[in-house]
Amino acid sequence: MKTRCLLQWSMILAVVIHYPVLGEVKFLKGPLSEAITRADAEKKPVMIDFITDWCRWCDTLDLHTYSDKNVAEFVNSNLVPIKIDAEKGEGIDIAKKYGVAAYPTIVVIKSNGDEIDRILGYVPAEPFLKTITDYVHGRNTITSLQAELEKNPNDATLQYALAEKFQDRNNAAKAAVHFQRVLALDPNNSLGHNEEAQYAVALSTFRSSKDPSQLIAFVDQYPKSEMVRQALATIWRSYIKSKDGENARKYFLKTMVILPNDAGLMNNYAWGCAEEKINLEHASEVAQKAIELATKDGDRASYLDTYATVEFARGNVEKAVTLEQQAMDLLKDAPPKTRKPYEESMAKFKAGSTAAKLKQ
Repeated sequence: MKTRCLLQWSMILAVVIHYPVLGEVKFLKGPLSEAITRADAEKKPVMIDFITDWCRWCDTLDLHTYSDKNVAEFVNSNLVPIKIDAEKGEGIDIAKKYGVAAYPTIVVIKSNGDEIDRILGYVPAEPFLKTITDYVHGRNTITSLQAELEKNPNDATLQYALAEKFQDRNNAAKAAVHFQRVLALDPNNSLGHNEEAQYAVALSTFRSSKDPSQLIAFVDQYPKSEMVRQALATIWRSYIKSKDGENARKYFLKTMVILPNDAGLMNNYAWGCAEEKINLEHASEVAQKAIELATKDGDRASYLDTYATVEFARGNVEKAVTLEQQAMDLLKDAPPKTRKPYEESMAKFKAGSTAAKLKQ
């Protein structure tokens, strides 16, 4: 009996020793003004955790980072934490004010509303704690980096760090300025950042000028880059918008060499061509290929809707009606909100069919 009890206690002790020590970040649930008032009174920064209902990485951050004892103790002692849903109530305008476009995004601000810095996405407990500690103490923030850069304007590492900070804030234009300096200060790519810098500068230039030439140069210079697929998609979409069918098809096909089974991109290309009424025969072929690759009813219905739209643009009205009906049949059990755009497309196609018959 004694041996059995000792064994039981040993097992319990082992569980206690190996069980992680948990903590809890005490997030405010009220309006941001409440957090700011408290932060001002306590002389602390505010830590805003921007979330959404559908953000799974937000849940992961809660589960693995905010539950860490050291993270929770530091945040509760040194910041005023608040969760804000970026898609509800005041959260919509607050997220817009701080340029938040991905979730989770953690923005640390002063009580006057000025941003100190931010953390993007899920970060495990240890690096999260290091970063948030730096921010509280004014280290490695955008302000501190700018001050360092004033003293050392030819430091490529500082230029890169600031470029990343502005990129995190969705400020592509300012990020590009610093990325441009990285390219100038480190022409031999000793830091290994030139590929990223070149792409950022090319993309920023395109956004301001709508000229894809620098993106094309990037694709030619770095054909094996992971960023080539985004660059190519941007290029062919720009050519669709400018109704340059030849180049739209050329760069779309280059994308398909890299991603031959990406039905979503195929669907986007076909839809864009239908909207601008270019490359319609090719768009029809691409839409059919997307449908063949679809594995879910929802995707198949969406791609059928695109195929129908392409055929309607080609003047094949009756075929468009038939295809749209197939899409709607796949969604017969879907909620009304999901079916509504399909019903609207069907009404348009049927009206076109009636008009065509009256002309005969």
